[in-house]
Amino acid sequence: MKRENRKRPERKMLRKEIIGIIVAFLFTIVCFFIADSLRGKVVEKTVASVDGEIILMSEYENRAKPVIKEYEGLLKGPDPDKEMRIKELKEKILDQMIDEKVLIHEAKKKKIDVSKKEIQDGIEEIKKRFATEEEYNQELAKQGLAEEKFKEQVKEQLMVIKLIDQEVKAKVVSPANSDIEDFYKQHESEMVEPEQVRVRSILIKVDEKTDKTEALKRIREILNEAKKGKTSFAELAKKYSEDPSAAKGGDIGFFTRGQMVRKFEDAAFALNLGEISDVVETEFGYHIIQCIEKKAAEKKSLEEIRDYLRNFIFQKRMEEYYEKWLRRLRDKASITRSEID
Repeated sequence: MKRENRKRPERKMLRKEIIGIIVAFLFTIVCFFIADSLRGKVVEKTVASVDGEIILMSEYENRAKPVIKEYEGLLKGPDPDKEMRIKELKEKILDQMIDEKVLIHEAKKKKIDVSKKEIQDGIEEIKKRFATEEEYNQELAKQGLAEEKFKEQVKEQLMVIKLIDQEVKAKVVSPANSDIEDFYKQHESEMVEPEQVRVRSILIKVDEKTDKTEALKRIREILNEAKKGKTSFAELAKKYSEDPSAAKGGDIGFFTRGQMVRKFEDAAFALNLGEISDVVETEFGYHIIQCIEKKAAEKKSLEEIRDYLRNFIFQKRMEEYYEKWLRRLRDKASITRSEID
């Protein structure tokens, strides 16, 4: 029973239940600002078409490159199957882009309506994923994406979410109490909430453009300041951290093993209550971690997790229904696609 992952650099990508999956992948287009400003300007390869609407190679590469780069960064050591895995990933990315076109077309056919307020609320939600308004505007400018085009993309994604609510969520039967009780009995040995830890962290980001020596010097200076105890860790996080959690004093909440990158996780779980770690280096940069709360592993009774199981079973049913429904939509659509190298 894992908590939903949060958008922070030290979080691993987790397999979410279907609503999380749907919302995340629908907003991936918007969050990464997949611009199609090249459309019509040059003649280039078409990688797929859905009912006559094409997906250009430039669009596909804009989507695929950051995903593949992240995946390659997660690979540890030599992998004889690397090329095959990356090829499979590329095919899945194109499949996802095709699915998105299919869903948008269906939403338009159903005349799904989205208000201006809903669009603006959606944009505000996306802005929260950036540390500042300036970063958000810079990303728009970098992608060459005009505000009006961005609003249109947000509108389309909200239309699709409403479509899924109408055509999938509304048609899935909620589990009865007997379904929940049967599920609990069948999986009773798994009904244990694992050990959890809650921490504050300070992150100094490191990428290919960063002077690592300077970054390491900076995080060590912050660590020395934290160890002195004259200023609280929370205040130091607000002042120095480059993680979105900085606004909350570096508090990233509770997490279990398997939800963070390994080095961060190992350091966090090794801390005693109130203890501050040494500098921890991950692929995201340099971290300092303070343990602020711990929870031991605990077996949950049926009544304690009845609501959770009701939602879990419902989401599983939704996932199954959604996959069948989407397959029917794809079967009705006119889809062509090219092989991805």
